[in-house]
Amino acid sequence: MAVSSFNCQACRWSSSPSSTLPPRARVSVARANTVAVSSKKRGFELRAVVEATATGTAMEAVELKKGIAELYDESSGLWEDLWGDHMHHGFYDPNAADVSVLDHRAAQTRMIDEVLRFAGISEKSPIRNDKRVVDVGCGIGGSSRYLASKYGANCKGITLSPVQAQRANALAAAQGLANKASFQVADALAQPFPDGQFDLVWSMESGEHMPDKAKFVDELVRVAAPGATIILVTWCHRDLGASEKSLQPDEKKLLDKIC
Repeated sequence: MAVSSFNCQACRWSSSPSSTLPPRARVSVARANTVAVSSKKRGFELRAVVEATATGTAMEAVELKKGIAELYDESSGLWEDLWGDHMHHGFYDPNAADVSVLDHRAAQTRMIDEVLRFAGISEKSPIRNDKRVVDVGCGIGGSSRYLASKYGANCKGITLSPVQAQRANALAAAQGLANKASFQVADALAQPFPDGQFDLVWSMESGEHMPDKAKFVDELVRVAAPGATIILVTWCHRDLGASEKSLQPDEKKLLDKIC
């Protein structure tokens, strides 16, 4: 098994590409590091363009969506090289003295399991085989394929990026999950699904991209069936307190495990 490792100040991740998965063109380590780090920064810059103006126009929202789609069209392959299946951060033990490079991959899977547990879904109370799941902001489909493989759930993922949707479908087919997980290009603020279709509405680190947070949440609720579970994990920024000059030591310790 070929193992690709990357180490830089901004990211420390490892991926183990499997020869059974659809091949992709590989890039140099230096370019992967540079583009992967800058693409995350660019994502926040794109959102700031709209969020900085309380009266953002419809045209600005359209440009934001276009920019995000292009961002992930261009950089998703690099993120896959760095992070593997999952384009989200991990769940780390705050008491651990250090985290190995390889544990970052395990931490990403642990994040999925922990948020499922938090929502009352576990090995003892699993997702039913006929559970309908929508993965909003699905990336290359890592969460959907995990839920389909572990729980037998029927998953539909949406993303603004055609490249991500194509890659997610290819990976699902390669892993024998095409009948359980499918992916398409769609807007999270105008999902192409009828009301009340899904038993589990899942959004992992995509909410921070949305220019209209209220509409985003309204759509999550709209597509949720009566009694459904909505799981939303997103980046939140806090302001420093009046007496604070920096983040607290425990916060810095957790962030050091990520970057």
